[in-house]
Amino acid sequence: MKSFRCTISSIENYNKDTRKVLLDLKNEENFKFFAGQYIQILTPHKKFPFSIANAPNYSSHIELHVRPTPGSEDSEIIESIINSSRDLQIEGPLGDCYMEEKPDKPLILIAASTGITQMKSIIEFLEPQGFTKSTYLYWGVVSVEDLYLEKLCKAWDNLNSNFHYIPVVSEPSTSKQWEGRTGLVGKAVLKDFEDLSDIEVYVSGSAGMVYATLDAFLEKGMPKTNMHSDIFSLVPREKKR
Repeated sequence: MKSFRCTISSIENYNKDTRKVLLDLKNEENFKFFAGQYIQILTPHKKFPFSIANAPNYSSHIELHVRPTPGSEDSEIIESIINSSRDLQIEGPLGDCYMEEKPDKPLILIAASTGITQMKSIIEFLEPQGFTKSTYLYWGVVSVEDLYLEKLCKAWDNLNSNFHYIPVVSEPSTSKQWEGRTGLVGKAVLKDFEDLSDIEVYVSGSAGMVYATLDAFLEKGMPKTNMHSDIFSLVPREKKR
């Protein structure tokens, strides 16, 4: 696995706690990645994974979305590095949940929280080619304030007749003005689709969320090979004896 030196070229606030960090890779011509892959920020003691938020056709830079996790020592380290460093050492690309070409069947993209970054990369890869198959983006968040890419997602929906954006808020009590979908994002998909036998699915979220979604989708007829997530290789299930 190759490592690269890059420069933090800009930092932009999306909302009160999520930032867009652009890494300059102009001198690294050998860095090639597929839509949906991730990199790791290298430190002397640990590696920190982040999904690449931009499409491969914009590979002169890498876009990361960074959101602090309260009470997390790892999060504090990353925030400190980004706030105080000009250069970063990264490793990549990594991950086998990616897209190389347009899907030949309808596509469901399911993102939990900042898992939207992986889906953003995939969508920006597909959009210039046109969404020839129906594509559904389900974005699950705790509060409506967490929908920091809401305008962009709605723009994809408005500009592409085959693209459908469905935000889902899990704790509507925190968002009193919210009139959209509520509950768990995986269950929202199941309410919309009776048959999943001929649909490709990409999921980004916690291990518990991904495996719960897998089990529920298998019951709706989805072939196991039709669901893609980095969780399957990063946190594999123990085989039953």
